[in-house]
Amino acid sequence: MKTDKHIQLRNNSVFAPYMTDFVDQKRALGNKYDACVETLNLFDDFCIKNHVTEAAISEELLQKWSQPRPNENSTTQCIRVSYIQMFSKFLHNSGINAPCSFHPLPRVSKAFIPYIFSHAEIERLFATIDEQNASPINSAVPVRHLVQPVLFRVLYGCGLRINEALKLKTEDVDLESGVLLIRAAKGGKDRLAVMSDSLTNICRAYRTDMEKTAFASEYFFPCRDHGYYDSSTVYADFRKYLLLSGIPHRGRGKGPRLHDLRHTFSVHVLDAWASQGRDLYTCLPILQAYLGHTRLTATEKYLRLVPESYSQVTEQFETNFGSVFPEVQHEKQ
Repeated sequence: MKTDKHIQLRNNSVFAPYMTDFVDQKRALGNKYDACVETLNLFDDFCIKNHVTEAAISEELLQKWSQPRPNENSTTQCIRVSYIQMFSKFLHNSGINAPCSFHPLPRVSKAFIPYIFSHAEIERLFATIDEQNASPINSAVPVRHLVQPVLFRVLYGCGLRINEALKLKTEDVDLESGVLLIRAAKGGKDRLAVMSDSLTNICRAYRTDMEKTAFASEYFFPCRDHGYYDSSTVYADFRKYLLLSGIPHRGRGKGPRLHDLRHTFSVHVLDAWASQGRDLYTCLPILQAYLGHTRLTATEKYLRLVPESYSQVTEQFETNFGSVFPEVQHEKQ
């Protein structure tokens, strides 16, 4: 199996040569730096759109770049701004005018509470997605009606991050054993994700339909140009499906978000283990490895972020580890 190549810079703006030197320097140190390159490409487009003709990052330019975007949470905003600040420091050290390079980053809100779907809501959501994709939407999107019902089931059934699912290669999906190979996930590590028998069967039927359409692509969930979907496109459809399913959106930054399908997967797994009487202390590292978390604390948070309907999970952990986790304040509705 081939490993993905580095994401390449578009290099259309006045910053092109500096971006190339900056990324080459980082990659020479062994860093993959693809996430930063994606941000630099966005900044490249942003500079062209704003008619930036001088290789200097002014206060006004950074302030405009730092403004939150539609459907962007504070963490994503902070990461986006931080990459450009790192680039600004590189420019500053190279003798380029970038006085704003040491400005403080936007504050990241710590108050977000993920939305945990009930099993009934998940079933309702999938029924809506199936209904909306019962037939080809139009000839310009030849396989979208096949892709979306399976894509959303994989997001929930395997707890994948959206970009992990969208960039999944066909060669990395073993439909015999029902195992996905997630390449270069968060932290740059590969991992395996096992599908349930029912989800594996759904994926097999999906690929059979894909073969009938003679729509070839290296990606398991291809878009019309044979590449992969942009996450913003999937999120827009997700919002539409929520509305049609009678699941209200709580407002900007409050969800439900696509990533909440991953949170819901984790809580439902913990709930199933608790129902089976399993020792969650010994099971938690399994979930940690499955989700690709570097630290166990990232997985432990689900034990405090579960609704009252999953009290059997929290009660079991409260008995043994009640003092380990900090309290989380829930917003009043």
